[in-house]
Amino acid sequence: MGLSGSLAPLLGCRVLYGLGIGFAMHAAPAYIAETSPPAVRGLLISLKEAMIVGGILAGYFSGYLFIDEVGGWRSMYGVAAPLALLLGVGMASLPESPRWLLLSGASKDDAFRALVRCEGRRAANLPLVQAEIDDMAANIKDSEAFNAASRASHGGGGGIGAALGLDLFADSRYYRPLLVGMSLMLFQQITGQPSVLYYASQIFERAGFAGGQEAAGVSVLLGSFKLVMTLVAVATVDKLGRRPLLLGGVGGMVVALLLLTAAQGGVDAAAGAAGVADVGGAAWLSAAALLLYVGCYQISFGPISWLIVGEVFPLAVRSQAIALATFVNFASNFGVSLVLPTLQETIGMRSTYGIFAVIGVAAVLNIYYNVPETKNKTLEQIEALWRK
Repeated sequence: MGLSGSLAPLLGCRVLYGLGIGFAMHAAPAYIAETSPPAVRGLLISLKEAMIVGGILAGYFSGYLFIDEVGGWRSMYGVAAPLALLLGVGMASLPESPRWLLLSGASKDDAFRALVRCEGRRAANLPLVQAEIDDMAANIKDSEAFNAASRASHGGGGGIGAALGLDLFADSRYYRPLLVGMSLMLFQQITGQPSVLYYASQIFERAGFAGGQEAAGVSVLLGSFKLVMTLVAVATVDKLGRRPLLLGGVGGMVVALLLLTAAQGGVDAAAGAAGVADVGGAAWLSAAALLLYVGCYQISFGPISWLIVGEVFPLAVRSQAIALATFVNFASNFGVSLVLPTLQETIGMRSTYGIFAVIGVAAVLNIYYNVPETKNKTLEQIEALWRK
């Protein structure tokens, strides 16, 4: 992209880049979940989110460095290219998922060797590794028998519907994991995450930060804060569990959105009275509420939603289900970004924040009643929950 000489190749490269991001967002949580020991699975999948946030921070810092350079966007893309190459080389050296190997008809020996490579020092206990492989194979056998019986009861199944992943909607055993995964992906976006960050620069400018390089510096600080809070989630998710972080974090987001609603009312009142945006304390309250929102998001919806999506789906449909969850996530992000300007013009930002707060309450209730705790459970134990 940095070498593009006209708009057409730049757009073409952006499309390829977007496809790569989409494939990675789909494959990464499934692969990490399938290759990680239960005791550190939360840490490793959440660490993926930390790396993403770290990359965003690097992008902010790159923008800060090149903001005054003519054609600085080319330099930004150029700096990222070696990192992308390094990622590609690293991915090429990864072993296959042992669960995927067994599901694809490979031998237990092939899956055993892959699991040994995945688990490092833990694989020194070879009987434990063999027991894990036996559990995986037994789970796949039980799942295939269950699916065969389900297809028979539904008149055969298979065909184009199975190829397109429509079996997800034909088997009631998949309804609850689908509800868990899809609802988390949806609420992650419609609680306002894209829109709140979209207006972050305006919020900080009202608090006294100027535009240009100073505003870019604020973006670097905000990105650093996001990374720190994500690392808090990484360090605690396998100790505290998924549900406490989700409930506490999303509850904190609701509080932050209510504060943003109140602060926006003060901003609007001050601006209306003075005829200018001389908003003082209300602007600083907005900035504090924004930081609270970002921090709570980064210990809850940010990493934990993708973690649970990587864990809850049965192996036989995991790939299709995660692909659908990724689509729901990207589509809802796009939808919120599309609707937000209309909402702002029609009802104003104060009411928009209020709507997001109400949706946040619905998200908390959904988590409380529908999302199970998966801490320290193997993927086979989680899958067994849906057979009850």
